[in-house]
Amino acid sequence: MPAYQNRVFVFPERNGDPAWIEDFPLWWDRSAFFDTYGSRRIDTGHLVYDNDALLITGAEARAWDAEQTPRFARDPRSKTPWYAETRARWDARLKNASWVVVETYEWESGLD
Repeated sequence: MPAYQNRVFVFPERNGDPAWIEDFPLWWDRSAFFDTYGSRRIDTGHLVYDNDALLITGAEARAWDAEQTPRFARDPRSKTPWYAETRARWDARLKNASWVVVETYEWESGLD
């Protein structure tokens, strides 16, 4: 049975700076995100699996993150050290982001 995963690629403003790749943020509401930006999906052309990507600007990503962060504050996971460290990394990366690509890829879970 196929399963789906999302990765986020954050591209900085300055040329030559490395891009950053991370799993889809826990505090971003996945279904609301794809309802909002899903019309921008582009099929990445994988021959077997259903893979696609969508592109948003750094400003859109910062606005989405700012909207989603307070909502997640009610979740107990927002009180963990892991979350604080991850938030700090995301804040630093998004602060200088020019583009953000969210990739959805299909993989075989083996749960048939």
